[in-house]
Amino acid sequence: MAGYLRAVSAAVGVLPGGVGRDFDPPAAYLALDRRCALAPERDLVLVWSAESGWELVLEHAELGPGEVLGRFGDPLVPEPAEVARFVDEVAAGRRQGGRPACGAVSDLADLLQRYTVLALPPRP
Repeated sequence: MAGYLRAVSAAVGVLPGGVGRDFDPPAAYLALDRRCALAPERDLVLVWSAESGWELVLEHAELGPGEVLGRFGDPLVPEPAEVARFVDEVAAGRRQGGRPACGAVSDLADLLQRYTVLALPPRP
């Protein structure tokens, strides 16, 4: 998951320290370094869950849940460039709504395989 989030973060533009993730169930939160045309004074967050895929969310000033501006839909693990186009379209007001992804969480390891990053020990 870490490699995929790194690739998506680079494609969409994330604030320093703006990546969070959960493991059970798998989910991620990316605080974007941009605003949207609908409410330029509010923060945008890209949220991914194994249950519904990517959603672009407009955060509220209050502590309540944000407003979902758009859902990517299928596939559950799209290419980072596709996620960036989705963010651009929704943030500009050219795309909205959408259905959640319906990929199988049981396939998640296979879907993320190409983004696997090996952690090597530091050199002496």
